[in-house]
Amino acid sequence: MSAWTPDRMPIALAPLPGEALDSWISSYARRLRTTDRGFLNHIGLPAARVDHMLLRPTEPETHALHKSTGVSVEALRAMTLDSYDKFAVNIPPGRRQLERPPTWAFRSSRTRYCPACLRENGGRGPLLWRLPWAFACTQHQLLLADFCPNCGRPPHPWKTSFTGPRGIGACTRDRLDHAVKGSRRPCATDLFHAPAIALPPNGLVLRAQLRVAGLLAVAPDQRPQALIELKQLYALAWRALRGLLTNRDQAPELVHTVLDECGGTFPSSFPDGSGQSAYHLSGNSGSRRRGDAASLQTHHVAAGSALAQVALRGGHPEHQRLFEWIVQSDHPSGARDLNLGQLAVRWRDSGPDLFARVMSYQDPHTLLHNRLRYASATAIPRRPDRSTADIHRRATMIPAMLWPGWALRLLPVDRLRSPGRVFRVDAFRHGCSSLLLVPGGPSDLPYVRAAPLLGNVRATRDRESLEQRVYRDQDLTPLASTLAQLARALDEHGSPIDYARRRTTFTETTVELNPDAYRRLILQHGWLAGGEHRQQVMRWYLLLLLTGHSPPPPQGAATRFAWSCTEFRYRAPLPLRAFLHEQAEQNLAARGIDEPVTWEPPAHWVRDVNWPGIAPEQVDTTALRAALDCNDTIAPVTEATGMTAEHLRLYFEIDDTVTGPPDQLLGKIRSPDPATRAAVLTPRRLRELYVTDRKTTVEIAAMARCAATTVRNLLALDNIPLRTAAPPESFRAWFRREHVEKRRPMRELAHEAGISTGSLSRKARRCRITIHSPGGYNGLGHLDLPPQLSLAMQAVTDGREALDRLRTIVQLAGYDSIPAAADSFYGGRHTALAARIRAIEHRAGFRIIDRDTRPLAPTPRGRDFLREAQHLLRIAAAAEPSRPDPP
Repeated sequence: MSAWTPDRMPIALAPLPGEALDSWISSYARRLRTTDRGFLNHIGLPAARVDHMLLRPTEPETHALHKSTGVSVEALRAMTLDSYDKFAVNIPPGRRQLERPPTWAFRSSRTRYCPACLRENGGRGPLLWRLPWAFACTQHQLLLADFCPNCGRPPHPWKTSFTGPRGIGACTRDRLDHAVKGSRRPCATDLFHAPAIALPPNGLVLRAQLRVAGLLAVAPDQRPQALIELKQLYALAWRALRGLLTNRDQAPELVHTVLDECGGTFPSSFPDGSGQSAYHLSGNSGSRRRGDAASLQTHHVAAGSALAQVALRGGHPEHQRLFEWIVQSDHPSGARDLNLGQLAVRWRDSGPDLFARVMSYQDPHTLLHNRLRYASATAIPRRPDRSTADIHRRATMIPAMLWPGWALRLLPVDRLRSPGRVFRVDAFRHGCSSLLLVPGGPSDLPYVRAAPLLGNVRATRDRESLEQRVYRDQDLTPLASTLAQLARALDEHGSPIDYARRRTTFTETTVELNPDAYRRLILQHGWLAGGEHRQQVMRWYLLLLLTGHSPPPPQGAATRFAWSCTEFRYRAPLPLRAFLHEQAEQNLAARGIDEPVTWEPPAHWVRDVNWPGIAPEQVDTTALRAALDCNDTIAPVTEATGMTAEHLRLYFEIDDTVTGPPDQLLGKIRSPDPATRAAVLTPRRLRELYVTDRKTTVEIAAMARCAATTVRNLLALDNIPLRTAAPPESFRAWFRREHVEKRRPMRELAHEAGISTGSLSRKARRCRITIHSPGGYNGLGHLDLPPQLSLAMQAVTDGREALDRLRTIVQLAGYDSIPAAADSFYGGRHTALAARIRAIEHRAGFRIIDRDTRPLAPTPRGRDFLREAQHLLRIAAAAEPSRPDPP
């Protein structure tokens, strides 16, 4: 109370905590020995009405009350229903009357009451009794009363009559006196001792009132969330009351427990399905007639709220059974006869959590299209909230066929193992992608109209393949949940790929394969080039990478084209897959598209799904590689890994480290060691060997075990110029020294230079150097010989058998005769040995061995010759291990 002022009334009466404004005004008037009207006239409000002020007092009314009573403006406003506007009641702007509240059909000026509270508080009551959610007194554990026990009308327990106060806690409603026609007299029934139903201290009704009172008392900033829960309670409560009319025989035992708490009997009037008015039952006929708002009694709100509290919050053993009974009672023939669209309309105002729960309950009994549209198979079902523009935007993020990783998860393993069953997996993937456009979409964009946005013109066939073939007699929940979650995540997070642009940009005629890069690939790995059929298969796979769509066979394709494409997905070597991936990157870059070649939604976008297929992270890659290494056909691999053939193909599309065993798809591999060959002939390694290490093409070919021509072709494709055998001047000096002076053979010099004999001959002719005939070369030219050999030695060492001649002649001295020497080291061929000695001496120009002496001995000139020969043989023996083998 504020300080006393001259305008203050001399008698003060403070409001009770939580008291209603009309209760306080009536108590104040009774204290002043006047009526409500007299009180208002006294404070300067002759035209004011207490029932209007209870709703929303005007500024002059609030000011007059404050000035006359000293009660603060804030306290006065808290005593009015305006403090609960748009929360528990609805008061239209600019008007002072109650409209339909957010919950329950309770909008008259009447109030409920607790007789014990009236006795203790002198007939005064709280504002809470004016709210639709008031049904129990938690202090005295009583069910609130609706009517006067005598006149049967809603009483005004604190309103004084026009004739002045007579007593407190009495019914002030007038009633017609039937004895005297037209006369009226007050009811005056004592409400302090009106009968009231006692509630169990720990019963469900009291617990529900405590919870509701807690929600009504929250701070203003928490009211939106509290209102959501109140609406959920209301949605369940009036449907529970409907169930008492339509489905009482099937009600759980908990329902009867709540009815017993409310007195054991139940009024014959119940609210209708909209909650706006009520029905009465008359006799056993079951006929119904509309009543007024007064027919919504405390019993209804108490029983409905208690049941709704259990069904909503759980914790009770019959929690789920009660919820199911309430949902089933919402329709005369049961909730399962309603589709999700009808159910969504009926539960649209029940709050998101309860709406989701109802949709989840109905989900297993509805069609796939509706399950997707409302996301009812997910943990959070939602009302369709996406516009046509949103679906068009989502279509740009989706390939025409579902991503291989997600198809791997959703393609049932058991279904594909069924003997004798053939499934069109591409049609299944097309259908899944088209269904991704359904979740949250508008009703005017159904599946058959959305599928063409992805280029899927066979929408009906694709859906039949999905539902009636692949998922026939299978649980559709994993599919419905996954697609709905993926669609919602795509809307929220987007995709790095614009598939709509790719579908219009890349076609069979616009996609490009680099022929030089492909030629380099087959040279590097030793593959056959293949023909037009292989080119068509590779272009098909390239389009699959770029557009996410399996293009139709090109015009003129072979009848085995589809089979070849399937085999390619299983058996394409990893280098070829990498090559096509690089070609896809180049196609994107050529058109200024900065996107990854492929992309898939991450696995964490989808939760709580039991995969009918195989998740990529579940694949045992070690066992898979072992099975692939040991088998050439697909059947043993599927048995060893537990995967089907199609699951293997899908997995190979997302894992670039494994592939099936090769067959004739690329022709026979010519290289004996393809891994070594490919490693040596990579562009970087080849450049390093040829340019940095100065290896010759012949040496590199020997390392890679391929032809030197292959190395030269690869160097040309990599734009690496072939170097000459030697610079012009150095080559002339080198060739003159090695061939002219040392008389080394052309074949040996060509091998050393890393070029062919013909190329070496052409270079020699350009230098104007005479080339010796094949038989006129020095057999010791490859050795590091003394500066000057004798003329006799030069003549003897001409030709291929130079060292053999020297080894023969140096062994004769010391034998008794030519036949004895032949028996020792020439295989007994004494005639041939004698002829060989004569030929050597003929080349030398003098006799080297004296045959007239015994034992044989060299002549004086022959002694010098043999000494020189032995020196040359020692040089040859030392250089022999490092001499390269002729090609």
